Amino acid sequence: MKTITLVITLLCLSLSGIAQNNAKKEFEKKYGALVKEIMNVREQKDYKKAEKLNWEILKLYDALPQTLQERARQIAGLTYYDLACYQSLQGKKKAALNNLEKAFANGWSNYNHAKSDSDLDNLRKEKRYLEVLSKMRLDSDYLYILQQANGYNRTETKPVCHNESLTDTLPRFTYMNPNDSNLVYLRKHFNLDSIAGSGDEISKIKNLLYWVHNIVPHDGNSRNPEEQNTIAMVELCQKEKRGVNCRMMAQMLNECYLAMGFKSRYITCMPKVMINDCHVINAVYSNTLDKWLWMDPTFNAYVTDEKGNLLGIGEVRERLRKNEPIVLNEDANWNNKNKQTKEYYLDYYMAKNLYYVTCPLRSEYNAETNYPGKKWSMHISLVPEGYSTNGKSGATPYDSHNDLYFWQSPYQE
Repeated sequence: MKTITLVITLLCLSLSGIAQNNAKKEFEKKYGALVKEIMNVREQKDYKKAEKLNWEILKLYDALPQTLQERARQIAGLTYYDLACYQSLQGKKKAALNNLEKAFANGWSNYNHAKSDSDLDNLRKEKRYLEVLSKMRLDSDYLYILQQANGYNRTETKPVCHNESLTDTLPRFTYMNPNDSNLVYLRKHFNLDSIAGSGDEISKIKNLLYWVHNIVPHDGNSRNPEEQNTIAMVELCQKEKRGVNCRMMAQMLNECYLAMGFKSRYITCMPKVMINDCHVINAVYSNTLDKWLWMDPTFNAYVTDEKGNLLGIGEVRERLRKNEPIVLNEDANWNNKNKQTKEYYLDYYMAKNLYYVTCPLRSEYNAETNYPGKKWSMHISLVPEGYSTNGKSGATPYDSHNDLYFWQSPYQE
């Protein structure tokens, strides 16, 4: 991967929330011109010139007002990283190491990229390189972070309550009856029986996954609709030619499963530290297999072991922690455009987002639509021992360290 590609990508991410003002516009104009020039000189392997141009970017950054600097800090980190690359390519080891350390200090922390980037080959044996790489690993090697997490406590009988008004008994998970009038209407409206097909239970579960994946596109940057149920969201997406985010897609699939009589939840998969995103998928209970199954409508994804046995979210997480074999279905994809790989989707993206998981205690229709008289469901998180959601982004009223409780059979008394 070319280092400059990362700079271009992060420009959009870093400045997307900055107010439109003259300082921002002037920076973007000059920055864009410098980026193009750097791309050209890199192709010519003029690393000395590329180094000089990156110093010009840092001068532009330093001239920004403080508020804009704070929001565009990632650009500084990326530019220091690029400087380290170009200096390494010129044999300037000390300068390269200085700027690699500055890159990390300014928020650049892509461990896997730094470990494999050939631009840094001259630094591999340097003590300072190994030290900063070790820091990056603790920050962004998500599989390693997951593997270092504490285990669960299956003897725990009480949740951790973050609200004094709550009881300290483990709350029950409930699932809306398929005879609920809204679910009955949903089933008839989309003829879900035909979509699910006449095959066995697993084929029906997969067919409903495929249908939600294809009926609306995924758009992680879209605003959430006011009315968040399957019928309303499909109609809105078709009318406005838009998509919805992973949370909305998982709620749609959850309603379809409930309407067809399956016990199902939508599960928010969370990183240890929220940096850019989390991910929401589904857990649907298979009666024939007597277990929860992983279904992800955003990526049309499910997971098996090396023998082809379908796995649940808890099983996938544990196999990642133990480096045991897991297999992603061949047709996993994003919007029928980008094929997903096990290495990216599971070893990187979901390893990041499986540090802990959370879900509402009630699985129901219109779960997150706000309307008069709405009675919101409590949420509970399954977290490793020693970790708490309290005070963090996505905090829940309850935490549990007991995975047997969290993944209990929906038919358990």
